[in-house]
Amino acid sequence: MIEKHTCRQIGVIVKTHGIAGEVVVRLFSEFSIEDLDSEFLFLELDGGLVPFYLEEAREKNQTDVLVKLEQLANDQAALKVIDAPVYMPKQETEAEEEEAPFSAYQLVGYQCQAVGYGYIGEIVAIREISKNPLFELEHDGEEILIPIVDHFIAGIDDEKREVVFDLPDGLI
Repeated sequence: MIEKHTCRQIGVIVKTHGIAGEVVVRLFSEFSIEDLDSEFLFLELDGGLVPFYLEEAREKNQTDVLVKLEQLANDQAALKVIDAPVYMPKQETEAEEEEAPFSAYQLVGYQCQAVGYGYIGEIVAIREISKNPLFELEHDGEEILIPIVDHFIAGIDDEKREVVFDLPDGLI
């Protein structure tokens, strides 16, 4: 089984396209169709990453890519993966990571602590809301959303894969 910490989230499936099982993947801002040069994409389904053979990818617009995955033969199969986070192995995205500035997407999978609260969960995704991106954390089945703001991050420990937040009162 592929472990989430060995992969990097590149986008989310937002809808189906046509009746042949094609889906629309909304890529995060630092990715483009050129980054989809992998043989497989991994979709997060039922808490685990499932490999899907990438048959074809073509650009729909600046943020969306039309993707045909081998296992999705029709629109009914494609409907089952709507809202699924899309991942690629980190080694396939490492070249751009060395050149690119720090990105919040690098923190997906990190455990989180908050000053005054202790453990608050794991970053499971980044929500791209216009001009207000959010860390999406999961803690005991509950969802916690934290705005991605530099001064909320007190520290990052890549060795421990941990983020420490210093959050204003009432945010949690």
